[in-house]
Amino acid sequence: MRVLLQNRYDALIKNGGDTFQMLMTQKYLRTLGVEADVSTALTPDVEKYDLVHLFNTTRIHETYLQYINARDQDKKVVLSPIYHSALDIANYESKNLTGFHGSLIKYLKAVDRIQLAKTFFYTVKYPRAWASFITQARLGYTFQQRAVLSSCDYLIPNSIMEIDAIRNELFTNDDRPKFKFEVVYNGIDYSDAPDSERIISWVRDARITDFVFCSGRIEPRKNQLKILAALAGTGFDVVFAGAMNKMHGAYCRKFLELVNSSPKFHYLGEVTHGEVMTLNKYSKTCVLASWFETTGLAGLEAGITGANVVVTEKGYTKEYYADKAWYCDPESESSIKNAVLAAQTAGRGEKGLKEHISALGLTWENAAKATYQIYLKTINK
Repeated sequence: MRVLLQNRYDALIKNGGDTFQMLMTQKYLRTLGVEADVSTALTPDVEKYDLVHLFNTTRIHETYLQYINARDQDKKVVLSPIYHSALDIANYESKNLTGFHGSLIKYLKAVDRIQLAKTFFYTVKYPRAWASFITQARLGYTFQQRAVLSSCDYLIPNSIMEIDAIRNELFTNDDRPKFKFEVVYNGIDYSDAPDSERIISWVRDARITDFVFCSGRIEPRKNQLKILAALAGTGFDVVFAGAMNKMHGAYCRKFLELVNSSPKFHYLGEVTHGEVMTLNKYSKTCVLASWFETTGLAGLEAGITGANVVVTEKGYTKEYYADKAWYCDPESESSIKNAVLAAQTAGRGEKGLKEHISALGLTWENAAKATYQIYLKTINK
């Protein structure tokens, strides 16, 4: 079987959760004998493939053209929506985006106009994707989302909560299509690989134990400034790791200013996945206080090492974590602080998240096996 996995134009340049999901799917599909390739092109030649697997409906201006391209070449199409609730996005943007972008969003108000403005700025940065802006200007953001979601041969959401959000936010009772879908839960890629010597040396030299760890790109959505404000004065060592999002320069500068204001705050910059897992193993608590998440993979990766996890209540996290984590409201410093205090006071792994993850079989290997079965159903229908 030959499959082409496609994602947004800059997915391999600006890595995100959607990038990781796509690459892990590719990695483990190949162990099943599937010839799985990756492309971020908008109109590639897909003649040799049996099926096209699209990722992402947030940057729908690109996904829409990839979908049309596959259909024009008579290919079956499945979609992993990775759909973020429009309500969560609107709430986040209204309270976090400032300056020109914040003013523009407040002025434009309507979702289609806001998203078209975002698409314009994306295509200024990536001129080869200019056709996607023209198409969205003609059709509209919401139309493109509805068209792709309702027309793909199969949807592969990451949770029931995600498919419910799609149904309720994008369609009415009168025009709601009967989606052909199957939930495939995201997994983790964890093995007993050796710990990172660099991280072990850093932890030893820093002389910290039972620290709080926050992994993720430094940007407003991941909410590091609120975490810093919430945990200032608690006495906990707080370690951050992740690349700076260059689109949010002022936010990143403020983050560095706050980190440098206390010997209890530490920033390691961008690290490898292996280094993240080593930091998870040496931490007491992982905090993921994002404004919204689909699954909260960073917390699952921490949980499988036995760490306690504080995770946002926004998004679809409760379907993954159940009662095995401490939840926080990302808008509230006191909520974040109280959740971290509770997790730090509890015994490591006390809520049983590691056992919960294992019992559910949340691995990328299992996710790939389920995805492969969906491919077979799609091709043979």
